[in-house]
Amino acid sequence: MRSQTVQPIPLAFSSYPVPARPGLARPGLARPGPVALALRVLCVGTLASMAVAAVLAPNTVWAQAGTAQTAAQRAWAIPAGPLETVLNRLGREAGVLLTFGSSVTDGLRSGGVNGQYTVAQALEQALQGTELMAVPSAGGGYALRTMPTAAPAPGGPATLAAVTVTAAAHSDARTDGTGTYTAGPSASATGLNLALRETPQTVTVVSRQQMDDQGSTSVRDVMQQAAGITVQNYDSERWGFNARGFALTNFQYDGITKDYDGVYDWGATNSDMAIFDRVEIVKGATGLMGGTGDPSATVNFVRKRPTDHFQGSVTASAGSWNSARTELDLSSPLNASGSVRGRFVGAYQDRESFLDHYRQKKSVLYGVVEADLTRDTRLTVGADYQNTDPRGSTWTGFPMFFSDGTRTDFDRSFNPATTWSQRKLESRNLFATLEQRLANDWNFKLTANSESSKHRSLLGSASGGNPDAVTGEGMFFFMGDFRGNRTQNTLNASLSGPYELLGRKHEAMLGASWSDTQTDGPWSESLYPMLPGSIFGWTGNYTQPAFPPIAAYDEKRRQSGVYGATRLRPTDALSVIVGARVSRVDASDSRVYSDGVTPALTSSMRSRGEVTPYAGVVYDLNDSYSVYGSYTSIFSPQTSRDANRQFLPEVQGRSIEAGIKGEFLDGRVNASLAAFRIQQDNVAEYVDFVDGESIYRAVKGVSSKGIEAEVSGELAAGWNLQAGYAYAHVRNAEGKTVYGSTQMMSQPAHTLRLSTSYRLRGDWNPLTVGGGVAWQSATDGRVWNPVAGDYATIRQKGYALVSLMARYQFSKQLSAAIHVKNLLDTKYYSGLGLFETGFYGEPRSVTLTARYTF
Repeated sequence: MRSQTVQPIPLAFSSYPVPARPGLARPGLARPGPVALALRVLCVGTLASMAVAAVLAPNTVWAQAGTAQTAAQRAWAIPAGPLETVLNRLGREAGVLLTFGSSVTDGLRSGGVNGQYTVAQALEQALQGTELMAVPSAGGGYALRTMPTAAPAPGGPATLAAVTVTAAAHSDARTDGTGTYTAGPSASATGLNLALRETPQTVTVVSRQQMDDQGSTSVRDVMQQAAGITVQNYDSERWGFNARGFALTNFQYDGITKDYDGVYDWGATNSDMAIFDRVEIVKGATGLMGGTGDPSATVNFVRKRPTDHFQGSVTASAGSWNSARTELDLSSPLNASGSVRGRFVGAYQDRESFLDHYRQKKSVLYGVVEADLTRDTRLTVGADYQNTDPRGSTWTGFPMFFSDGTRTDFDRSFNPATTWSQRKLESRNLFATLEQRLANDWNFKLTANSESSKHRSLLGSASGGNPDAVTGEGMFFFMGDFRGNRTQNTLNASLSGPYELLGRKHEAMLGASWSDTQTDGPWSESLYPMLPGSIFGWTGNYTQPAFPPIAAYDEKRRQSGVYGATRLRPTDALSVIVGARVSRVDASDSRVYSDGVTPALTSSMRSRGEVTPYAGVVYDLNDSYSVYGSYTSIFSPQTSRDANRQFLPEVQGRSIEAGIKGEFLDGRVNASLAAFRIQQDNVAEYVDFVDGESIYRAVKGVSSKGIEAEVSGELAAGWNLQAGYAYAHVRNAEGKTVYGSTQMMSQPAHTLRLSTSYRLRGDWNPLTVGGGVAWQSATDGRVWNPVAGDYATIRQKGYALVSLMARYQFSKQLSAAIHVKNLLDTKYYSGLGLFETGFYGEPRSVTLTARYTF
């Protein structure tokens, strides 16, 4: 339970919205580089600042906003929500100190603040209907008091109940604890902190509450319910995500881009969701911020941040296939004044699967410290760790054709993997962010991120060949021992703020980024032994062979760039965003054989001065609706190689989007309707698998056009909804279907996603019910038919996955929930065409979860 009386905390960084804090990860598996050195300096500085803060906090005097600042009117756009959340944001934007009692605000909601008001007027609007009032206090701040319940004696003052707890100093966009699907501002698209209605691209935000309502603990869980996103299985550990007809390869953590490799994944599609506050998905090309311009989407995972008051929760769940999971989440001030705050999250999961002889164990740790070094300076340092250790991991799926050309029909529980097959991944991150508020509301931000990962993919999977339809004989194994270490160091610096031009106020953002990734490890010989006996009696038992090392590989990627954007406001209703990024990319790969005879294999790629322009226009039709349009070019270096082991040329093209957005119910609900067209060349298409590597070719003239519609937020008190429909028509220059670069599978033309929850009223108020629907139209897969001697098309008909949830609040601290996924137990292919195999989607599952908060 939260403490009811603590010392007031000054709202540092309060005159501007603070975006999500990017992270930084320590290179635990490589020698220290410039980023690692910068991190050590920042860490030392943090520890020193914490010690100083702990000593000086009781005697610290914090400056308050001046009288002129609080008396002047300004524009407010704070959406409705929990009263504490609204007051937190108001205090931060106003730059004033607010003190109020947490017990008084518990359970209360505010209609938000919208319009031109002074600080006092804004507080009055925020408190309407709550029987609370804000009273000016010494130093220019405000104290929250309960209104008098009786008229004062003639000539005497009113008696007001005094309480003292300070507003939390968290980001305006924070969703943890809000209880809604409503999203705040986002900087993921342009680097400017904009509301969803102000952003000239489609943005989908999955809030913490939505993840909890869906029982989402993995990236796959989130993506299966996200509007406009489709999910395909490569095998038991790897997934591919797609948007607008193209593979999704841009993953960010607190705005820092992760170098993605779809072959070994390196955790991009396996991150545990326990440590994240929300997931922001920007549709279309985002080369301005991401460094490259893949036209599908960019997914930004935003980590949880510390709170100004003590809070915690313990969660335990159990479900189908002997699945068990526990989570611990603690957050608290670390000194008396609250200028130093910390948060810790831990999770452990041990589960089996619908697949025979499969088991996975996963450990997650996350810690972050946030320190207000001064009123204008904040330092955030944190680390996270994840260890995923599965057994019975498949390498691709099961055969689709028998040797006579007829279709196979394996049980969903069939697992072609050996019992010792595994894809073990361990990742460590260290991140730090320094934010400095400058004069005239300008802000400087420096982020350092260092990630070190290692994987051991010791694989054996009886997935090769086409078995005899009667005897089940004729299959062979895919076997290999793949190991690697990866270190990615990133630095990013940005400067943003307002400026005046021709009598009007505008905004600008400038930045520079640098990223260096190195991957190395031994290269062993892959084996393809025949499976003794029948595949029909396969149990996973097969002696693990030795995999002779034959070479060592070394891969390097370096990318740097400078970027900038400005938001011009020619009129109150019109905003124009223009920007560009200039990028430099270097890549080199080598494989050196240990026999001293075989010549080394090398490949390299270099791009200089590549310019990625961005332009967007937003026009407010009225207080609720805006129309918008945006354009960006596409520039995306590729790691896929051709038959000569050379990198394919970078993907180039353009992306255009136009639409209308709406904001309703005082900002609690956002809606959008968009049309898009994408044109690009040099898209990778799978050709063959040679010497342990996939071979691709570049395809020109690939286009995608379609529409997307989405609505999300709190439709009424206790009723949350996110719903989206997407249509994408993807074809190559000849007008033919485009198949994936890793899986030979097309994308569905139509998708529909819906997630909702509703807390009942009256006597049933402790009960929340909800559910979701994920529907998609038919898809096609290309799989080799041994009789026809050519590829055959296998169609997966359209299907819907239905989920249900119910949660009961036994007390303020204790709740229990049940989640049912794939309620109708739909049988479907979630993957087709990878090495001529298929993969089934997960059957119906049930999970029970209990949570205790304090």
